[in-house]
Amino acid sequence: MIWSKINSFLFLVVLCSFWTPGKIFSQKEIAVTATGTYEARDLTLEEVKNKAIDEAKKNAMVQAGIAENVQVSDFLYTFEDDEKFKEIFQSFVSTETGAEIMVEDVEEIKRDINEFGNILIEVEISAVIYKHDDKKDPSLVVKVDGIREYYVENDPLDFSFTPSKDGYLKIFNVTDATAFILYPYNDQAYSYMNDDPERIFRKNEKVRFPVNQNMEFYYFGIDNESKDKEYNLLIFVFTKENIPFMEDVKVNNIMQWIYQIPLDERIVEQYGIVVNRKK
Repeated sequence: MIWSKINSFLFLVVLCSFWTPGKIFSQKEIAVTATGTYEARDLTLEEVKNKAIDEAKKNAMVQAGIAENVQVSDFLYTFEDDEKFKEIFQSFVSTETGAEIMVEDVEEIKRDINEFGNILIEVEISAVIYKHDDKKDPSLVVKVDGIREYYVENDPLDFSFTPSKDGYLKIFNVTDATAFILYPYNDQAYSYMNDDPERIFRKNEKVRFPVNQNMEFYYFGIDNESKDKEYNLLIFVFTKENIPFMEDVKVNNIMQWIYQIPLDERIVEQYGIVVNRKK
């Protein structure tokens, strides 16, 4: 099975339907540099730094004129003991303001312990804020069943997907080490397993994955022999048009691709997965 050749998995699912050409790039992109400071006694250095980065993100939002209801959302709560994974995805931020932020660079400009024994860290971030004019479409939802939080390597993975509207699907697999497109699968060496990139997923119709019956199931593997477990993130995005992903499959490119899609054209869901090595 082709999946045995792929490093441990995690998935980003993107469903798209009825996009107006040119609209995907209608958001305002604002480049911002901002600082953030945080201090605490009972946190690790890395945790304090991440809190300082969150403060910098909020300050960046304010600088961009997005001052109300800023809510930084960390969906990596299941990966708190894997700092590398957190670093990669720290730029994924959700807000209630119709804007999103992607951190491009972080510089630690101060680290100290104050007179009370608290760790104090100040950082400066360079970021791009994607400001949307449209609000989210509350009727645009997806339902995913069958995904667990924990797997053992080589466990079969299958799940069902049901969209609230017609749409198109992409699945990206991203870990701390790799990223690739899982669906629609496309490989010249295994063309009989390839998916139809133009397939429409119909409103309220449940679809089982893998879609291509030539691929019996997906499964997770751990490529690094020194690891007992691997962390994965499944991100589901449902939009209203078949929007192509033409860039190299890297985290920043995936994030930018998502953020450039108008809020009323997509919905994003994430699932954390931990894969344990088989004893």
